[in-house]
Amino acid sequence: MKVKSLAALLVAAAFLFATSCKEKAKETTEKPEIKAKAEKVEKAEGKDAVVKEEKGEKEEDEEKEEKGEKAEAGEKAEKAEGKQAAPDLKILPEAVVAAFKSAYPKAVIKGTSKEVEKGVTYYQVESVDGKLNRDLLYTADGKVTEIEEVITPADLPAPVLQTLAKEFPEYKVLVAETLTKGAVKQFELQIQVKDKKMGVTIDPAGKITEKSGEEKKAEAPVKK
Repeated sequence: MKVKSLAALLVAAAFLFATSCKEKAKETTEKPEIKAKAEKVEKAEGKDAVVKEEKGEKEEDEEKEEKGEKAEAGEKAEKAEGKQAAPDLKILPEAVVAAFKSAYPKAVIKGTSKEVEKGVTYYQVESVDGKLNRDLLYTADGKVTEIEEVITPADLPAPVLQTLAKEFPEYKVLVAETLTKGAVKQFELQIQVKDKKMGVTIDPAGKITEKSGEEKKAEAPVKK
């Protein structure tokens, strides 16, 4: 009986040993495969990273190139505008140029034009003198017939402001200019009264001499 028990134990031990050896052999076989798979995954991820990096660099270069092209196009547009905006001084008689430079030595001519009214040719000179915009109308001999200067509403004389407040309650001055013809000086104004825009000319004493332009209703806000 004892012999049989010992034999059974030996058989069981042999079986366990054989099973353990098989598992170790299997692990030995699987580990290189797992390692190889891991290496492949790492290589694939490395390639993806390189591709992504190269793609990012390419996109960045393309973006820089696009910005450069836009900047260049903007510079060309600015230069083109500058060339187009250059005043044509050739249409002005020498007497007009001389009179302008003598009266306004620091002013810069921004535009010129010529017009004929009742058989008389007039030459308009648009200029900037510091922060002051000034338009002048000359005859061919260099004599000034009109001067327009842009001013701020605060520079309007008290009689003009009083007339505005009386005749146009709740008014707002949009543009204010002085218009001088010979010895006569007036104030040309673009104003808004509530929902209407209009032009009005007032003399220094506060008398309305003209209402110019159409009265236009300001656009009402669109209701959503």
